[in-house]
Amino acid sequence: MTVAPEDHSSVRLSLDGMTCAACASRIERKLNRLDGVNASVNFATEQATVAYDPARAAVDDLLQAVEAAGYHAHVGARADTDEARARSLRLRLLASAALSAPANAGAVVSGSCGGWTSSASGM
Repeated sequence: MTVAPEDHSSVRLSLDGMTCAACASRIERKLNRLDGVNASVNFATEQATVAYDPARAAVDDLLQAVEAAGYHAHVGARADTDEARARSLRLRLLASAALSAPANAGAVVSGSCGGWTSSASGM
């Protein structure tokens, strides 16, 4: 449903519980079924941007629609949670890089010594 720009409000919802793009699509469909609502869900940022007509829908209606789809939503960004998540992801990236470095170095050495790549070049 399209919402006219002059009579709408917008809100950003932080979403919890999405595990794939299909989850984001399900939430988006559920929100867009509401009268006077135009929603876009971003799986990567775990947020929904929702334009809605306050005369036909309320923020509580949006939150209830997300809950009815089986997920959780909060109004606005959660800066403290987002910062903690960024720290956690940074730590995981560094740990995985450190643990995979020996395997990557081994692959480079064996590849340069005529390992499996030499049989592929003969084709």
